[in-house]
Amino acid sequence: CEKEWDIREDWDRIMMRKLFFLLLSLGLLTQATAAAGQKIGLVLSGGGSRGAAHVPVLEMLDSLQIPIDYIAGTSMGGLAGALYAVGYTGKEIRN
Repeated sequence: CEKEWDIREDWDRIMMRKLFFLLLSLGLLTQATAAAGQKIGLVLSGGGSRGAAHVPVLEMLDSLQIPIDYIAGTSMGGLAGALYAVGYTGKEIRN
């Protein structure tokens, strides 16, 4: 049971690092692409209950006012992406 908890903590730590670097990369990418007139695409993965991790990313994109031109996703990511694409904000999706 203790080993299972350690694996869970490691998984959470890894996912938080990935989320941090994703948001950092998107911020830097937005700076670079704004000058070049390029488009931004967002791909959201599946993952069942872990699909809820997409919501904080969408909320951060909203707060940073990063416009998403293209969005794609599978499973839970597809559902979150569809809601975001039709105009729901990250906060509205959370609720």
